[in-house]
Amino acid sequence: MKHILLTTIATVLLMGCRPNGNPLPPAHSTEDGRQDLAIQTDIEPVMFVADGLNADGSLVKNYLRGLKYAIDYFGNYGPYYIYLLGPDNEQSIRNIYSKRAESRANPRALTAVEDQIEGFLKRPNIVAEIDAVLAGKAEGGLTWSEPPRRVYEDVTTNAKGRENDPIENTWGALHEYHHVFQIAHCDSYQDRTSDLNLNSWMAEGMATYSSARFMENLNLIDFKRYMLELRKTGGNIGELGINDFISGGGNWRLDDETYWETGGAPQVYYMLGAWATAYLIYVQGVPEVIVLKSWYFDIPRIGKSAAFEKHMGLSLNDFYLKFNEFINRSNDEVMKIFVKNQ
Repeated sequence: MKHILLTTIATVLLMGCRPNGNPLPPAHSTEDGRQDLAIQTDIEPVMFVADGLNADGSLVKNYLRGLKYAIDYFGNYGPYYIYLLGPDNEQSIRNIYSKRAESRANPRALTAVEDQIEGFLKRPNIVAEIDAVLAGKAEGGLTWSEPPRRVYEDVTTNAKGRENDPIENTWGALHEYHHVFQIAHCDSYQDRTSDLNLNSWMAEGMATYSSARFMENLNLIDFKRYMLELRKTGGNIGELGINDFISGGGNWRLDDETYWETGGAPQVYYMLGAWATAYLIYVQGVPEVIVLKSWYFDIPRIGKSAAFEKHMGLSLNDFYLKFNEFINRSNDEVMKIFVKNQ
């Protein structure tokens, strides 16, 4: 079964197969051995697909449709590994997780690479994740390893859903890669309120906006219709829409980082965050490429607040006040921003 697994992986690796025993690629490092996260890499993304998936090639094709578009726009950051998993073959899954552990190992560490691999596979969260894969549970998303060796990973524990929904498959690839770009330009180990890290609405809202915009550019959805659906029904996020969330009362704030624990994260961070992104572009008049990409380059140098004010033309506090007044208008009123900018 191991031979079959490796043959299967070889046919779906995004860019080049490394046969069993060959080392995985190193990340770009500074002279003192620290990985330079904000520099683009020539290491191309690598995809692992479990046995039982991608029989007709569509799973990989539709994922790559989104990934290639995102890399063309944001640049190539990594190393980036994509894991499209499923419950059909346990040995396939365990071999893939061994490769995943290998990709995270730091050859410069005092701990032997073999011990690092064994330690990763014994982590309680990884044991639980493998159990979820084998049980067919649909979980996952973007994750990344700790320094000094940073790798980014898009993990889907049950990719059968992606396989059956080409639109969402492409959409997810676009959304998660925007996060790779974001994380490369901020300190993701700081609290979200830190000036060196992104607020949740920036991370999720801007990625929600960009992925929808790119989906329209790929002729797969209608962007304006999607933005309206975020207000009316919640769109593909599958939660209560903005209108019902706001009418339910309570004083919400974009910069409140407690919604992950208390509820409201889908509405505040994803939906309202996407509309906040649209406000910057269509009302504040900031070029889309600056909002989605260029301003991030200044965050490591001068911090989030100063970078935002420099590129968006107003402070974060002033932006929050203006956006709060805007988003409480009717659907017809807020949708006018797209008409006047046609």
